[in-house]
Amino acid sequence: MCKRFIAIFSFIITLSSFSSASTELPVEIELKLKGFIKRIEFQKPKLQGGAIAILHRGQVIYKTTFGNQRGNKMPVTSKTLFPLASVSKAVSATIIALMVERGELSFEETFQLPYLKYPVRLAHILGHTTGYYFRGNQEIEQGISREKLLAILSKKIPKCEPGKYYFYSNIVFSLIEEVLHSKKLSFQSAIQKLREELKTDEIQILPIDKDIHIAYPHSTHIIQNNYFYKQLPLPRYYPHIIPSAAGIFASLDGMIEIFKLSFGYRPDLISKEVLASIQTPITANQDLYKWKIRCPYDRNKLESYYGLGWRILKAKTHPKTELIFHGGYIAGVGTFIGFIPSQELGIIILTNQKSAFPLQKGVNFWACFLQ
Repeated sequence: MCKRFIAIFSFIITLSSFSSASTELPVEIELKLKGFIKRIEFQKPKLQGGAIAILHRGQVIYKTTFGNQRGNKMPVTSKTLFPLASVSKAVSATIIALMVERGELSFEETFQLPYLKYPVRLAHILGHTTGYYFRGNQEIEQGISREKLLAILSKKIPKCEPGKYYFYSNIVFSLIEEVLHSKKLSFQSAIQKLREELKTDEIQILPIDKDIHIAYPHSTHIIQNNYFYKQLPLPRYYPHIIPSAAGIFASLDGMIEIFKLSFGYRPDLISKEVLASIQTPITANQDLYKWKIRCPYDRNKLESYYGLGWRILKAKTHPKTELIFHGGYIAGVGTFIGFIPSQELGIIILTNQKSAFPLQKGVNFWACFLQ
């Protein structure tokens, strides 16, 4: 890595590690990352725990872990597993893309599932465009079984035919598990194949070995401007009922390998053409206006889309500087993965407390390049 870049980040060298990336960063990018990382470093003491990495052209240029897995015990490391919440959807979509690359599946293949009125393409499921207006979160959080949840779905009347309506739904997205079953495959076997391809065991779904360290969720309490955290149980229902939509666990090191696979830095495993199939905008949505974050850019100048398992943000004033990403939240857990293709820059944020920090910082990261 160039001497100039090392100097810029010398003030955090004891807290973060850097790779010897073979390419130098442009000065403008260095300066913007300097300010962004400085703000992260100031905020880290207010967090229960987390792990963050920034990558340029597939190389890690900033990596830090901080805080604890549980209360004041067991420091977070780059090997600590975090519940990914809805970032699981992006991981699942990349797994499906890998299977498409191998010829095991097709995005355009049609499936007649017993829970849906109309036949749907795999792309409809991944893109939340099956036509069903049923999120399923309330039922999931009540702890009902997957079997009963699918029975409820089967009684719902679709709003329209597949492909004509976007509605973000955890349970409907998880129908990719039924698609795999119809092919005599399983989501568990797909995860195992991913681990083998990426040569890591740090991507898991339940059941997880008791010896593997997991960052437990925490609630946040602020008393007289001091931050306190209360440990919560591991997510009880989402990982059991809808693992493909919100139940994957991964470490920072595992997510770095997923990042490389997802954004074209593992051409030996998956082509950019197949990746473009899942990361190209399919339907516009208003989800951006529902997020409880301080938007660093005029929301009226932003456009929000969904691809297949991935979100895309575009700025009208900077049409070539899009953000491909997904955020995740389950009570006491927040996650984010994002990539700016025009800059070949990306970020991974994993935290184990109730906080808007991951989504806020993920969008802020992108906004650095919209100024």
